[in-house]
Amino acid sequence: MSQPAETLVITFFETPVLAVRGSDGTIYLSIRDLCAAIGLNLSSQLRRLRRDADLRDGMQSFRVMTAGGPQEQDFLILEFVVTWISSVNRVRATPIVQERLRYLRLFIIREVYDSIARAAGLPEGQSRNIEDLRDIERFDAAITGIAERQRSLEESQEKARQAWLDHERRIRELEARLAQVGPISNAQRGHIYQLVQIWAQALADREQMPYGRAIATCWNTIKRKYGVAKYEHLPAAQYDDCVRFITQAYARLTGSELTGEQLNFLDVDDVAE
Repeated sequence: MSQPAETLVITFFETPVLAVRGSDGTIYLSIRDLCAAIGLNLSSQLRRLRRDADLRDGMQSFRVMTAGGPQEQDFLILEFVVTWISSVNRVRATPIVQERLRYLRLFIIREVYDSIARAAGLPEGQSRNIEDLRDIERFDAAITGIAERQRSLEESQEKARQAWLDHERRIRELEARLAQVGPISNAQRGHIYQLVQIWAQALADREQMPYGRAIATCWNTIKRKYGVAKYEHLPAAQYDDCVRFITQAYARLTGSELTGEQLNFLDVDDVAE
């Protein structure tokens, strides 16, 4: 079990998802939050990931704050997220998410095919563009070459890590510019995220509904009340009101106030502020 070096709540498929950074700079996303965003069963997806010889290498446990207090939670490396979500059963997802997942999977299929075709010196696009069936034999050599390049890439992790650091620097510069217009801070985002987790868990328990539906209901309620497409767009001036709104909603639902222990939350790294 690891402690994240940095945490931040981001929006993924219209739903807030907890992102963490490991000690080596690698970024991971909460599998629980991703399942809630897509409409997947958490337990079955964890079993599926652990059975996958490749995807399980991208899983990592971190101790983070949850509705039940600090707990160990499973995360998936960012680079593996697209491969995983493009292969899941999307029948329970919302129509918008289903459409995105479908297009994403078709995009991956076409991009992989075109990459192998380019490496083999064959026409990209549709297979009907290949005139001689014997040319298909070049696919094997192309796949072997791609695998070798991937091996070399994995042996050059320091270069890849530097690229991620450069990317993070650009993100921080963008966040710094966005901060000038006055959205809530990273720490405030983290606090709201934890409060909504507690509220959603209470709603799921009281109304006997799936947690994924409960968390979506809570987030949609907040976005409608404050007129924002993503909760991180909430103006800092409305932060205190949002906290009051959540705690009052929890009190109306449960008949009890949030305790001081429940209100404690994991401090989100605020270095981007």
